Amino acid sequence: MNTFKTALFRALPRQQVRLYSSQPQRPKSATGEFYKAWTRPVAKTALLAVFTYQVIYWGWTKLEYDEIKETKEAEITRLEALVKHEQQKQQQQAKK
Repeated sequence: MNTFKTALFRALPRQQVRLYSSQPQRPKSATGEFYKAWTRPVAKTALLAVFTYQVIYWGWTKLEYDEIKETKEAEITRLEALVKHEQQKQQQQAKK
């Protein structure tokens, strides 16, 4: 089974243990270990926070757009009714 995850891990370099080496291995840096342990969780959390913010922002914008559109359509309907009423008044005055 060739999935993306297995392909990703195959492509990453693996740490090789130096068995029979004449020089001792360097001790691992505390800073490096900290970033190795916490980079992925922090990045995932930040990405999830940005995604959540964008979804909420899009929803809020859509609701405001719908409200503005409804208000303008109501105003247009009211003005059209007013114009129709005034036209009927003018036609009645012209007949007299």
